[in-house]
Amino acid sequence: MKNSGKLVSYVAIAGVVLVVMMFVMLFSTDEDADCDTYNAAPNATGPATNQDALAPGTTVKPMKTGDYTPTSPFGMREGAMHQGVDFGSAPGKPIYASADGTVAEAKEASGFGMWIVLDHNVGGKMWSTVYGHMFPEGVLVKTGEKVTAGQHIADVGYNGGVSPPGPGGAHLHFETWEGGRLTGGHAVDPQPWIDSAREVGSAPPVNAGSGVNAGTAPNQSAPADPTAVSVADWEKIAEHESGGNWAINTGNGYFGGLQFNPGTWTGAGGGQYAPTADKATKEQQMEVANRVLSTQGWGAWPQTSVAAGVRDKKPAAAGTFVGATGTNGGPTQPTPLAADTPSGGELPPLPASKGTEEHWQIDTIRLARAVAVKFPQVKTIGGWRPYDAFPDHPSGRAADIMIPNYTSGEGKALGDAIANYVMANKKIFNVEYIIWVQTYRPADGPSNVMEDRGGDTANHMDHVHVTTVGHGMPGPGQTYGMAPGGAGSDPSINTGGANCTGGTINAVGETGSGADNLAAGKVPAEFEPWYRKAGKLCPQIGSAFLAAQGKQEMGFNPKATSPDGAQGPGQFMPGTWPNYGKDDDGNGKVDPYDIGDGVMAQGRYMCAIAATVDGWVSSGEVSDNTPGGRKALYLAAYNAGEGAVQRNRGFPTDGADYINQTRPYADKILAMEAQFASGGLT
Repeated sequence: MKNSGKLVSYVAIAGVVLVVMMFVMLFSTDEDADCDTYNAAPNATGPATNQDALAPGTTVKPMKTGDYTPTSPFGMREGAMHQGVDFGSAPGKPIYASADGTVAEAKEASGFGMWIVLDHNVGGKMWSTVYGHMFPEGVLVKTGEKVTAGQHIADVGYNGGVSPPGPGGAHLHFETWEGGRLTGGHAVDPQPWIDSAREVGSAPPVNAGSGVNAGTAPNQSAPADPTAVSVADWEKIAEHESGGNWAINTGNGYFGGLQFNPGTWTGAGGGQYAPTADKATKEQQMEVANRVLSTQGWGAWPQTSVAAGVRDKKPAAAGTFVGATGTNGGPTQPTPLAADTPSGGELPPLPASKGTEEHWQIDTIRLARAVAVKFPQVKTIGGWRPYDAFPDHPSGRAADIMIPNYTSGEGKALGDAIANYVMANKKIFNVEYIIWVQTYRPADGPSNVMEDRGGDTANHMDHVHVTTVGHGMPGPGQTYGMAPGGAGSDPSINTGGANCTGGTINAVGETGSGADNLAAGKVPAEFEPWYRKAGKLCPQIGSAFLAAQGKQEMGFNPKATSPDGAQGPGQFMPGTWPNYGKDDDGNGKVDPYDIGDGVMAQGRYMCAIAATVDGWVSSGEVSDNTPGGRKALYLAAYNAGEGAVQRNRGFPTDGADYINQTRPYADKILAMEAQFASGGLT
């Protein structure tokens, strides 16, 4: 969803982290819905009754509504990460398997008392659900058993770390893990799973399909409720977003008629249809958009929904749009992109997987959105809380940018880069001050080292704190502009010793620590000084690497324009260029066809990609065990998109284009890099 803002979180807590996911509910047409629960015998492998009541793939709530009260959400809690949600309940209340799966563990676990870990295949992906605080006698399954969605697997207890101790602290702690709890996955907010799951013992919704493909069978072409969003409404938005082209890939990270970015698409369950929205049908895109609307409202399309006149419409029932027809009663076909369709521009809202913008003032929202765009390796941006000794957080003027693996060299470098980026753009963000690694840095004036507050979080070792002027709460139609550039360092930032003298924090792509390893005379004279300068921007990318990439991309033709519209020495699309282009050659203009501007922007872009990939490798999310190592991953991310590398957890192989195009692209450039460095290529 381009130039319209995307995905304002619906969760009203600070520090909400990691990827938000939504699941299509797959229901059967069995009419025997009178069974209130599925009472399996202990250690049974399926429900004792109603074996066919739930179709394969269905997700159900882990407890029956009325048996519990939500007591603690996912997110930061008392300085630590609470990786699930808590259901306060009475001891002995039944707990149900939330999806078909296998018991990975059912045993004692530190802090949990007894826990159960179930592994599931949901939409072709590995997930785990976790259930905690049971007593041994309350665990009704064993490791290795198969379970069925809705099966009674445990009873609520108060074993392990509960507050208050004893029966008054009885609750279910419930987690959801993408990639598996015991197989290297990561915890995500369970609330969307819970919200989209079926009540145990409930009847299927009217619009539900049947069997494992439920939700893909044709349904009514429009919801019966006139107050709900319709096919025609989505078509209006698509006209404003993409000129009505449901198969478009704009080249700047957004796909399909409603312009989903890959994270939004997969987070809302679009992966069950296609890897990216442009590969899905129009109806499937509408169905995924309806899920986004259900959780995030029209803030996901703040401008185009106004232009389309649909802001008064509520989400339709799940399953409404899959298989729906066009407004004329027949299948719709993509139409050409309108010539005047705008591209690029407005910052997308902070993804719900990273945090929530609720309670923040305008400057803080702009800051958080920009950091999320410029530093995708950041997983959490929080900061609002209702009570604090200082007014910054409660007033919505402060954000805390959490640094992954902050004790590592990569983590420290990322924090330094973010601190520099914020201060280099302090006027745009209206920064009052930041705190990073125990150092207070005001927008104006000298820095100083703060007293030791007794912990990494209190000392700001694991996050960059930013306080802005604020400028009030956003109103309807509030815009935030584009992410400003981040080149150069701010002279007011001191990173020397304890006395805060000397040194500067440098942004990713501006460290000056790269390598000028280009052999003399091997590129055109007008390019050579710029490749040498750009090669020093970051340690991952050297001048020979950039020259080899330039040779492959545009053959050292500064006026090159690709069939897709990529321009100049750096081959930038118009929507991407403003994020990396600067007037590096000092001629008074920022021009993608200027050699200096284009090559330096190429260096910044590749350094940013390298930093992202390095973060994934460091966290274990991506493997660099591939020919060419990390450099091959950088080139794959450039050629195929960062999402392809992340999705494949390494060099992309899940498409013919990646094998036939991306792999040869990387191999060729890496071979040329060696030749440019040694002088072997003329």
